[in-house]
Amino acid sequence: MNLTLLTYTHSKASDLHNIYFDRVKKFFNPKNQVVLCDKEINYEGIIMSIYDNESKYYKQMVNALDKVKTDYVIYSQEDYILFDAVNIDKINDLISTLENDKEISFIRLIYSGIDFNVIDYNEELIYLNSQHQYYFSTQITIWRTQDLKDMFNKSKTETIWDETKNSIHLKELNKIGLCVKAKGDKIGGHFNSSIYPYIATAIVKGKWNDSEYGNQLNTIYDEYNINKEIRGVR
Repeated sequence: MNLTLLTYTHSKASDLHNIYFDRVKKFFNPKNQVVLCDKEINYEGIIMSIYDNESKYYKQMVNALDKVKTDYVIYSQEDYILFDAVNIDKINDLISTLENDKEISFIRLIYSGIDFNVIDYNEELIYLNSQHQYYFSTQITIWRTQDLKDMFNKSKTETIWDETKNSIHLKELNKIGLCVKAKGDKIGGHFNSSIYPYIATAIVKGKWNDSEYGNQLNTIYDEYNINKEIRGVR
């Protein structure tokens, strides 16, 4: 698969690392993984990109993307924890879409950032509105690696959360994005991904997101013998 899973994390979230990487291996098992962290992570099969905490986020990302050797990349974070099997066949189909249509820069795998003015791309995909404040999102997306790098080089964002600023520069670069039509279960104010079933997100303000993902997290608490009242706060 011409794809790399790029995971951004921090040593303060080390209590999530085994859970996250174990479930990536169990439910996805990508051949290529690059991990950004401020400290080394000892986990089989990953390539590290260690960043300086004082450096701006865009520099951290560009340095990591330089280590990606595939044409396409999925961005993730340590609290985007998989709870079911990734649909590999569908991932390959979407990569084929990107291969066949060079005008498309990215395909979001979770139904989000959609407003009422929806335009179909085909039976399974719709165009994302470039005017939307979250045209760029950190939620699970297949990106052309070079396009994602171009956006960060232009936006020079200082923090991971500056999605609205990145959205402006993604639009300025005339990058066209799609979103899957298929919706997973409704969770809180959003839908799960039917292709990449992950907890989006497992941690909210330093606490487990039980209000939205209680069932999935209870399984994790049992599997990893976790006291849900205790965790490192990022």
